[in-house]
Amino acid sequence: MASEIARGKAAQAWCKPTTEGKIMDPTLTEEFANILDRYIEGLQWCGGSADFGPGGKARKGWKKIVMPLLKLATASRPG
Repeated sequence: MASEIARGKAAQAWCKPTTEGKIMDPTLTEEFANILDRYIEGLQWCGGSADFGPGGKARKGWKKIVMPLLKLATASRPG
């Protein structure tokens, strides 16, 4: 079962100007959310790599893009 945050993000696809006239498909939304959850989990594992740590060659991108996404994604998950 997908997380609430992933469901919310997947549902946003039907709120864009190019898609707002389309009928939302709950089954498709749930599948998109499951995919998002797998990416979130994968990114959390990447955080253990030295490349993403202080002084690592990927740190700047990690801080700019990935950390905010992970904070958002994990803020609504129970501890």
